[in-house]
Amino acid sequence: MVERGVWLTTCVLLGVVVGCAADTTEPRPKSITSKRTKSDAESGGAGSAAAAKPAANNGKYTADPQLHGTGGMPKPPAMDECGLKTRFPGDAYCILPPPPDQGFQLHIGPRDYNNPEAKYVLGAGQEITNDFQTVSGNDKPIHFYYRQFRMRPGAHHNIVSSTAGGGFGMGRRIGTSNHLAEDSPKDGIIAPENAGVGIAMAAKQTINVSLHSINTTDTPMLREVWINFWYRPDDEVTEEVEELFQVGDPGFAIQPREETVLGPYRCTIRGDGRMLWFYGHRHANNLRFSAWRVRGAERELFYEGLNWEEPIVLEYSSTVENTMPQREKGIEGGWSGVLDMNAGDVLEWECHVKNKTDQVLRFANETYTAEMCIMDAELVGANCQSSLFGR
Repeated sequence: MVERGVWLTTCVLLGVVVGCAADTTEPRPKSITSKRTKSDAESGGAGSAAAAKPAANNGKYTADPQLHGTGGMPKPPAMDECGLKTRFPGDAYCILPPPPDQGFQLHIGPRDYNNPEAKYVLGAGQEITNDFQTVSGNDKPIHFYYRQFRMRPGAHHNIVSSTAGGGFGMGRRIGTSNHLAEDSPKDGIIAPENAGVGIAMAAKQTINVSLHSINTTDTPMLREVWINFWYRPDDEVTEEVEELFQVGDPGFAIQPREETVLGPYRCTIRGDGRMLWFYGHRHANNLRFSAWRVRGAERELFYEGLNWEEPIVLEYSSTVENTMPQREKGIEGGWSGVLDMNAGDVLEWECHVKNKTDQVLRFANETYTAEMCIMDAELVGANCQSSLFGR
């Protein structure tokens, strides 16, 4: 059963219609309210310079973000905070919102779990991608960085954009997740070099959440997403995040049973900075996604993913040690430590694809009968020059 997957672009991309429908979010079910108190928040609020401390509630860590120096302790991901007991799988993925003065939560889901609206019910064998629109919970301009993503089983990805559209050229992407439970940065640890990192958001910003879901079971599932955005103090933000999104060449056509490599595609770095994280998007016929930083004669592999169904998202910081990739042994991984980017560096990426179907694979949104080779990342101080086809 597919419970974890990859994210993909939606709506109209380069003339390809891939199944996007605008929608509106409903408020949280009335049975879910925040149980966090001021004393909970005081154990370490957003942007705090304190290391993680056990909360008073039986030694459990709070779900609040922390700034960690050397020796900072990772926190277990927040789970099962709402006490839900519905007939659908995934109740444990519900988490509570931040205290209002420290952040807000975007919630996509039904008003009534006993009688959910049709748009939130995913039928047996059904696959769908559509958009839900809402408004951010901040009543004044803010910065954020730490995000918590939770989705019920059946969710394949979500893409969060600051304007309607949810895809390439359709607004600024401010978050994406392809796992049912994921925190960004990893483990809620903000590395020392990223203490000044932030992402700006206007007050009451229109937000679009593109949700791709697939139900490979024989019973209905519920489509529901919880995303927490934690504020950063404006006077502490010295580095603005830039998003990177490159699709390669969407004009490919992979013949039935053909094995081929898409790419390598290329884009040139402008500015001096560093990459915060990287993710390579692909579908079920992908065998490998690889990405390199090319600097002069040096070509450094910084990402190699071998499992499309549970794809790795790699963070590059002083607090994260990634696995060294060994393709011949089936071990995926990438660069460890800060991944610096200099003006003139080139990013290269490619996808090894084997068409296991009896139809031509093209660039589209279907998990098993289409493919993509997209790189997605966040950086500070640097980005790739615009290159539609990565050449």
